[in-house]
Amino acid sequence: MPKNSQKLKSILYLMFLLSTCLYSQYSIKGTIDPDHDYSWILLYKLENGDQTYVDNADVVDGAFEFEISEAEPSGIYRAYYQIENNLYVEFIYNKEEVDFTFNPENPGESIFFKQSEENSIYQNYYRSISHIQKEIDSIQVLYFKSTDQVEDQRIELVYESYVQKLKAEQKRFEDESEGMIASHIIRSSSQYNPEKAIKEPKNYMTEIRAHFFDSVDKKDTVLSHSSFIHDRLRDYVFYLNQAESIETQNLLQQEAIENSVSWVGDELDILKGFEETLIEEYLLDENVPMIYYVIEEHYNKLPVEYQDNQLKNKVTSTLKTAIGVRAPDFSWETDGETKSLYELTGTDYYIVLFFSSGCPHCQMEVPKFHNFISGIENIRVITIGLEDDQNSWEEMTKNYPEFINVLDMDKWSGTNVQSYGVQAIPSYFVLDVEKRILAKPEDFDELKSMFEER
Repeated sequence: MPKNSQKLKSILYLMFLLSTCLYSQYSIKGTIDPDHDYSWILLYKLENGDQTYVDNADVVDGAFEFEISEAEPSGIYRAYYQIENNLYVEFIYNKEEVDFTFNPENPGESIFFKQSEENSIYQNYYRSISHIQKEIDSIQVLYFKSTDQVEDQRIELVYESYVQKLKAEQKRFEDESEGMIASHIIRSSSQYNPEKAIKEPKNYMTEIRAHFFDSVDKKDTVLSHSSFIHDRLRDYVFYLNQAESIETQNLLQQEAIENSVSWVGDELDILKGFEETLIEEYLLDENVPMIYYVIEEHYNKLPVEYQDNQLKNKVTSTLKTAIGVRAPDFSWETDGETKSLYELTGTDYYIVLFFSSGCPHCQMEVPKFHNFISGIENIRVITIGLEDDQNSWEEMTKNYPEFINVLDMDKWSGTNVQSYGVQAIPSYFVLDVEKRILAKPEDFDELKSMFEER
């Protein structure tokens, strides 16, 4: 063979190898089981507590597949199968094929990896350690309750043996995962247990709180690029600080937040994510004192560029209609006279109902609501119609002459909607005689059950 021809073949072969390496891909396959008719799924990579979009895939008979480029970095990824409700599965990707199944009703506990050394070793670790830790917790509870000295001695020995077993299992997985991404999470998941069982629950909880972050390296980028540290901080505040009264619980959680902020220090990305998680959590519970505490004592002290004004506006809107707060006032014209919510008197309860004559759900639900409420004497109803067309509104409200019917042609951009934070219709607000908000029923059935119980 001529030397030039052989040289050309060598060059072409080398180019083929280079192109193969350049465009090599890894597959991430998943199966939603049982299939819930999800049609698509989105893939994101976690970075510094934020999410970066990577790809999307169709879901066919519960199965989906992403082709990941060699250039895509290793790390923690999320596959969202219902992003509007924040439903996802989380896993490790480290330049290997990944194949798993999960039940969408319980993704964290049901996920099973058919392929992926990284995820398999972490899953095995989690299941093994969780089983032993549950045994330790059960033994510790028995020790709290025991009043017999002989029984105490037996429990102490059993407790110490399980603590040693947990340590051995922890070390085994740390050794096996050495060099993997999973190793960072496994090492940081090491749970503290006192060497000996503790008799008083209060002393036990003090010990657990004091060592809760011992194994966590807040500067570990694998952890900070995942939800691990945020989840750990959240557990420290909410799951270790429960009490029978909300006042006591708030005080415990405030102390836990102070400790957490002190531990995080100047890691501003972690601090921002943690404090925003707290705000969202307290918003869900409408825990007004804790919302104000987190924002005023911590969030507002972050550098301005770390504060989310949209979140702060959401807080302001939500607090206007929190349970126990006096409902926002509003006015309307009746026969040339201006009336307002605060001026109304003569009944025990008021219901403010937002609806629209063009809303199919409202067309079905509002007549049911009217029939039910008409049989109750001590309730006054004020409806606010979010309308494009006055004639349609008049046609619908003529059936409800005993209601105060207010037309709002500004609809979703109007002051009333903004003041009450309305995001869907129909929306109900139940007020007491002083116009304080007693409840915000999700639908007519929930509202109905409230008044049936009275």
